[in-house]
Amino acid sequence: MPVFETRTNRELLFEYFLTFSRFEYALKASGFFRPRPPKSNHPTLPHQAEPDWARFALLVRDTFQPGRTSELKSACEYILHSPPMKQVIINGAVAWETPLRPTQESEPEFLLRMVRCVRNNLFHGGKYRVDVHENTQRTEMLLRSSIVILEECLALAPEVKREFDEATI
Repeated sequence: MPVFETRTNRELLFEYFLTFSRFEYALKASGFFRPRPPKSNHPTLPHQAEPDWARFALLVRDTFQPGRTSELKSACEYILHSPPMKQVIINGAVAWETPLRPTQESEPEFLLRMVRCVRNNLFHGGKYRVDVHENTQRTEMLLRSSIVILEECLALAPEVKREFDEATI
């Protein structure tokens, strides 16, 4: 099996991947999954199991305190002031844009959306162009900040934390 080179800290990447995937598992296992689409053609057949991040964000919205610890404060400030870029298509070509926070979106909702954006950039190949993403320090800050935010969310949702802690691979 070939060994892939990474410019970003491998252990940090691994920690992020495992934390994120266990978190999504825990969301679904504790009931935070999207309901069947209302216009489903086959209401008796199984539908895709997808975590319901929006409903979870509403759960933690009022209890999430970005300044609770200095580590959490730094993580939230980093994501808020330097959010991950989002890959988009403009005029038939891949480009990058900075996601905006709509006025009706709470800070925890935006932070969790940005944690998923970090995930999407990694899982869907947005981070593989060295000429575009040469700043590994920024990538590592986004990964670390995302982990801290997910850990705080776990502390605010005991049922999700229980499933997260029991998850094994």
